[in-house]
Order: sequence, then C-alpha cells, then structure tokens
Amino acid sequence: MIAYKKAMELSYLETLRLSELERVLTEIKSEKPKGGIILEIGAGTGWQAKKMAGNGYHVEAIDIADSAYSIHRICPIINYDGNYIPFPCNHFDVVFSSNVLEHIPHVSEFQIEIKRVLKPDGIAVHVLPSASWRFWTNVAHYPFVFKTIIKTVYSKIMSIKGRGKYNEVKSNKTAKMKHVSKKELIKNALCCQRHGEIGNALSELYYFSRYRWSELFRHTGWKIKNCFSTNLFYTGHIIFGPSISIRLRQILSCLLGSSCHVFVLIKGETTP
Repeated sequence: MIAYKKAMELSYLETLRLSELERVLTEIKSEKPKGGIILEIGAGTGWQAKKMAGNGYHVEAIDIADSAYSIHRICPIINYDGNYIPFPCNHFDVVFSSNVLEHIPHVSEFQIEIKRVLKPDGIAVHVLPSASWRFWTNVAHYPFVFKTIIKTVYSKIMSIKGRGKYNEVKSNKTAKMKHVSKKELIKNALCCQRHGEIGNALSELYYFSRYRWSELFRHTGWKIKNCFSTNLFYTGHIIFGPSISIRLRQILSCLLGSSCHVFVLIKGETTP
C-alpha cells in the first residue's frame, strides 16, 4: 500500500512537471531551434530532461547526490556538489531549472556559475514557485494535517485489529518520524514550514513573488527577456492529487493564480 501511494504521488508530480514543461518548451523552441545543448540543473528523476531530449535537444542533467529523487532516476544524471557546474565555459545554449533555485542557499552567487557555462547568446529558463503557490499551500496545510491524522489513526486501528495489509504503515517516512520529538511534530502540525532556504511560510509570500525574483535576476547580471505564468494551479500538499485533471487545474489558475512563474533570461551586467 505504501509503495503504491508513493508511486501515485510520483506519477502525479510527473504529470504536473511535464505539463509545466510544455509551455517552457514552446519558449525554448522559439529561441533555440532543435539541436541545441541544454543543461538541466536539479534534474530530480529526469522526467523533464528526457522530455527535452525527445524534442530534439542534447541534454545534460545534473543534481546533488543526496537528492530526494535520486533513487527514482529514469535517465543519466551527473552528481555535482551544488556549487561548481562540471562543464566548460560557454558550453550550453540553454540552462534550465524547474523549482530548484529556491532550494539553493547561495542562489545569488550561483548565478555567476550559470552564466559561466552559458554561451554568450544563450538563454537561462527558470520555473519558480509563485506567491500564489505559497498562499494556497499555507491554506491547505491544516486540511492536510487533519487528513494525515485521520489516516494514521485509522491505520493503527486496523493494525491492532490484525488487518495484515495495514502493517505496512511502517514506511521509511514513519521510521524517520521516530527520530522527531513530539514537540517538533506538534510544531510542524501547527505551523506551516518554509519551502525554500530563507524566510518562513509567511515571508515566502514575498520571496516567491514575481517582483522579488525579478530583482534577484537584475542584481545578479541578467536581463529578463520574458516572464510568464505556467497557468497551472496546485499546492505543496497532495490532497486531491490526480483526482483533479490538468485541464481543471488550468481553469483554477485563472481564478486562484498560477503556481509557478517562468523567467527567460539573457546575459546582462551585474547591478551594484
């Protein structure tokens, strides 16, 4: 049961990421015809790298060795240290990342490394969480906690009654929770946790805003060539998951806001 649930979560995430990539690929194709070289930073499982390769690009994918998705990789991904990109200068036509930059603590300094491996006429394309995603993830936190508590209590009751199939609840996640104090569990239940490397669940409403991302890129020497939304709504908690179609999520984004921005950048000059 646990393995099946995890597979469903990954399948759901894959659907979202590939749907976001559809809009990104349209932009990349308009800027760089097929045959170009793309670097994906923080490739995760490799879903998007494989999709881009299937569209006629040569793709190199990198990620840190202890990525949460390292055991689910579906294509070759090079491990790197999170600081130095293991490729020569002026090598790539496109540098791409999806929901990655917010997890890099030295994100400003890392822009220098991205520009180093990007060709002079290359583009950097980043998919980034929005303030809308942060807001609705905060709203969804308590329903998610309630759902988790109900499932945990129900599973324990079934286990006590001797229902063998519920004995599987001792998953890796459950094992990790044994090392978390009750105080920490209560804190996590009562307070939404931050998603990125700075701030908290409330200040990320600013840190994930289009304005703040724009300022970051301008101050680190990029010119913003284009910025648009993925027109897809979802939150950080899988409550309804695959039961909501991609089409419905696109409609919801018109009402509730898109969960991600897409920035298309070209090299500029660093702002003092």
